Formats: sequence, C-alpha cells, structure tokens
Amino acid sequence: MNQKFQDDLFNNIHDYLISLESSDSKFHFYPAKEGLLKNGEKLSLGFSCLALKSYYMTGLWEKQSTPFQNNWIEFINSFQKNHTNFPINSYVDSEYLNGFSDAGINRQFKNITKTLLNLTTNFDFDTDEKKKQDGVRAETKQAISTLFQVGSKNKLAFLDFPYKQQKAENFLTNLNWQKPWSAGAQYSALCVFSATQLGKNDREESIDFLKNFIKSLSNKDTGGYYKSSMPSSKEFINGAMKVLTGLDWIEQEIHYPEKLIDYCLMNKPSHEGCDIVDIIYVLYRCNKETSYKRLQVEEYLENQLDFIEKHYFYGTGGFSYFINKSQNTYYGLDITKGLRAPDLHGTTLLLWALSMIYEIVFPDKDYLKVIKP
Repeated sequence: MNQKFQDDLFNNIHDYLISLESSDSKFHFYPAKEGLLKNGEKLSLGFSCLALKSYYMTGLWEKQSTPFQNNWIEFINSFQKNHTNFPINSYVDSEYLNGFSDAGINRQFKNITKTLLNLTTNFDFDTDEKKKQDGVRAETKQAISTLFQVGSKNKLAFLDFPYKQQKAENFLTNLNWQKPWSAGAQYSALCVFSATQLGKNDREESIDFLKNFIKSLSNKDTGGYYKSSMPSSKEFINGAMKVLTGLDWIEQEIHYPEKLIDYCLMNKPSHEGCDIVDIIYVLYRCNKETSYKRLQVEEYLENQLDFIEKHYFYGTGGFSYFINKSQNTYYGLDITKGLRAPDLHGTTLLLWALSMIYEIVFPDKDYLKVIKP
C-alpha cells in the first residue's frame, strides 16, 4: 500500500467534495471544477447523488447535522415528479431535459436522420428521445438507491417496471443476453425496484421470480450470466458485475463464485473508471461468499491500487474518470471539456473501489464504508 497516496487522499478528499458545491445550493454539486460546460453547470440530481455517496463512504455524511441530512434527502426527493413524457413518480432533472432542447442545429439534424433511419432500415441508433428515457430511468434508480443507502426512501412509489411474473419474464427474456452488460443492468434495475418499491406480497413474488430467472442464465463452466456464445471479457465481467449488484438487493447468493474468481484473476481491467470498479466488485462480492483462492484475490485487489493511483491528483483529493482526463459526458450530454483534472464521477467510483479493496485486504482498518450500488 502506498502510504503517501493514502495520506494525501484522506487529508484532502473532504475539501475536494465541498469545493464542488454550487454557490446556489449546498446540495447542487458540479461534476468537476475545471472545464465545465453549460450542462455541467446546470445538471443537479445525478451529481447530488454521487456526492452524497462520496460523503457516506468517507464518513463526512455522519458528521453532518440531522437537519442538514434531512434537507439533502428532501432536495433529492424534490426531483420526483409527474412529467407527461416519463413514467409516474420518476426522478426528473429539468435541466437534463433542457440540455437536449438546447442542442445545436448539427445535433438536431443528426437526431432527425437517426430517427428516419430507424424507421426505414434495420439500424437501431440511439436517438435523443431514447437517451432521455434511459437517462431519466437511470437517475430514478440512482436516486432511490442513494436514499436507501442513508436509511431513507423515496416519498412516492415508483412502479413503472414489470414485477408480475408474466410481464417480467417477457421483459427479461427479450433482452439480448449475448450482451450481458446492458441486459444485466436492466436485470439489476428490476431487482432494486422490486426490493424497494413493492408491498410485501408483490415483493416476495417478484424476487422469487428474479432469483429463478437469473439462475437459468448462470453458466456453471464460467460463472457468467449470458446466453449462447461466450462474450468478450469486458462484456463478461461488466455484465456479471451488473447481475451481482442485483443479487445483492434481492439477497441472492452468487451461483458459481469460484468460477467468477478464476475468470477475473486471468484478466486485467482497462484504465477506465467503470472497468476498474466492475472487476473489483465481482471479486469483492465473490470473496464475501467463498474463501476460494483468497490469497490470490487479496493480492490481485491490492495490485489494483496502482491502477487507481494513476487516476489520482495529488493535493486535490479527487480522481479523474479517465487517466489524465475528466469525465466529459453524462447520459448523452456534454458536461466538461475533458481536461486533465479530477471529477466527481471518477472520484465516487474510485472511492468505492478503494472501499472494497480495503475491506478485503485491510479488514482491521476502518478507512471507507462500502456502498450498495
């Protein structure tokens, strides 16, 4: 463990998080301090959730007064509203929608072209309308999971998901499980919503189905969750990560943790924030359920500290999503210029990665709290 890196991080992380606060609201955080574009200045909901998770992991949340905590929770819940274009009780950041409305003429032309091609050919381009739908749904899941992380919840139940068995089966069966990264994310969302939004009888029925469905996809030879041929290593690991996050919410054991451990130990993540976190999460979760190759897992996780440090900016307390480049897009919108600077998303992701590594490798130390994604 690099003591210099650890000391610098914990000496600066709180100041970095606070420095991202907007002058208008303590609960509105910028995605980065440098290179902000208009959308980066305006978007609020998603980055407030990321900041709250970082507060929680680093212990800054528990140091806040109860009124401050309640006001932050109320701020997030203020985004839950009924909007004619989105499911009832979604969490909708109006500035996110405005970001698409303010798009330049070139983007508008490209979007019209994509729409026409989708109607007249076999293409399946992501139009701005689809990006908005996906983005709002993702932010709704993010808001709900964030609130539950700190012992709170959304005020109004979000029920726009298939939780009755026949509808859920149709939905999940029709996903492309040859691409488990995307399909796994959809499965995970159903797990989160089923665990948090339903009454007792519906919740139990839905969770029982979700457990049985994913068991049918678990591959006994590799431990992955997919159909037909073996996906690429990136798809395999990131897809497994998505499924395992869902299993955590519905309290289902991993089906073949030893096989997943074997596969992960043979692969190295890319230097992108999500890829690092995903492989660490899979090993972390599997290690919680089996002692298989524990020493190798611990060694592998500890080696990832060098990867993570490459994203760190000494003296700031922050990490960048990419090496030497901040996150520049968010659910289809440009938010920064992608400068050589830390950003909130990268910081939250890599704090989470560190929290999992520390819990496994240094169990006697109370460095960071692990979050439930």
